[in-house]
Amino acid sequence: MRRQQLVPVGLLVGAVGLLGLGVVGPPTSDGGIRIPPGVPILLVAAGASWWWRGRPGTILSLVAVAVVTVASLGAGLGPDLIGDRGLPVAAMRWVQVVGLVAATYALVRRLAAGPAPGGPDGPDAAVNNRPGPDRSRVLQVVGLLVLCGIGAELLAAYGDSTGNIGGIAFALVFFGALYGAPALVARELVRRLGWGWPSLLLIFAALGVAEAGLIDQSLFSADYGGYEGWEENREPTLIPSLGFSGYSAYSFIIGHVIFSFAAPVALAEAWVPARARKPWLGPIGTALAAVAYVIAALFILADPESRSGSPAQLLATAGVIVVLLLVAFVLGRRAQTASHRDGAGEVPLWALFVTALVFALVPDLTPATWLGVAIAATTTVVFCVLVLLAARTRVWTVRHAATIGAAYLVVRGLLAFTYFPLIGDVAAGPKYAHNVAMLLVVALAGWLALRGRAATAPPAERTALPAG
Repeated sequence: MRRQQLVPVGLLVGAVGLLGLGVVGPPTSDGGIRIPPGVPILLVAAGASWWWRGRPGTILSLVAVAVVTVASLGAGLGPDLIGDRGLPVAAMRWVQVVGLVAATYALVRRLAAGPAPGGPDGPDAAVNNRPGPDRSRVLQVVGLLVLCGIGAELLAAYGDSTGNIGGIAFALVFFGALYGAPALVARELVRRLGWGWPSLLLIFAALGVAEAGLIDQSLFSADYGGYEGWEENREPTLIPSLGFSGYSAYSFIIGHVIFSFAAPVALAEAWVPARARKPWLGPIGTALAAVAYVIAALFILADPESRSGSPAQLLATAGVIVVLLLVAFVLGRRAQTASHRDGAGEVPLWALFVTALVFALVPDLTPATWLGVAIAATTTVVFCVLVLLAARTRVWTVRHAATIGAAYLVVRGLLAFTYFPLIGDVAAGPKYAHNVAMLLVVALAGWLALRGRAATAPPAERTALPAG
């Protein structure tokens, strides 16, 4: 393994060891999982060392290792290593130490070698004559992480962090890990296997079910987080034998599929159409994204309010996730053998945007009753069928997928002006400033995806939906 790879791998292993220590160690006072503060420090250092391989990135990573090491010594590193707190704790401590030692060795070697002549990526890049990471691709990845957090939570502006700059900054990082990281991993898998959007949407559906049914378990909660109107929206379609409501199931799962994952990915891919069907991450980046997702999910699970599901409900939820993933696999295999064809003409983007606006608006205007759920679900299914037909019979590019994503995000952003946060006391000024700022971010993302190009899409941009 090259030194530039050993550094983030070692830091990642150290973070895993610390995370495992929080799992096997004593729980918090409320019975939750204790997440050591060194975990996010090492994750940030791993990302910095992977992207920023020059001297500043190396020094930053060394400082992170030093801080975590000193903190671990104060927390009883020595006794833990010899098993004073049991074998599981000792094993996790040794994983942490091995990772940090490997990272430190590679960092010192990198620092001693100095910068490579003619390149910013250190001596390994010069020796192997390999280019460093594509900065535009890194920005694309970071942009997707931010957009997923905005689409999933901040755009709707229903929480008490609305208008709070500090709360928004934290939310962008945390929700980027909770939603953006799994979106990146799912997209990476689908693009590397050559699958299409149907498989990707099914994986996003599995992630949405996991979020609502396994992680925060809001699907089974009678009053999650004290949000205003929760019980009123849940009770009319409650299925007592299953312990959840039809309205919640549609709103949470479909909402995650569209706003947390699909719409941000569609826009981000259209920012650089030539990379729309190509992988964005290497093994290290994929591992970092997966670990970030797990850590964010564990933070949610550590909250006692996120434990409302019974064992039977959790098991059934896991079964639904497995079924969705299996169907995604089957459709993906069919897509690999299906023939791609371009249609007779291109769907006008303006017409698609207006149509998507209407279909995105209808479900939000329906009441929280079985009739409303039926109308919302029917509207979604009809629009999916229309998109599938258009993609199979007309020219369909990444700009068309981005147009749909932009329309749905715009509708969510505009509707956020019509209500105040459902929890907390937020003044009108910060609330509307928040709404405007989030909508401007969506508008910028849409403009970057749809800015003027030739009427006919170049070959790299043509992504007709496969028959599967």
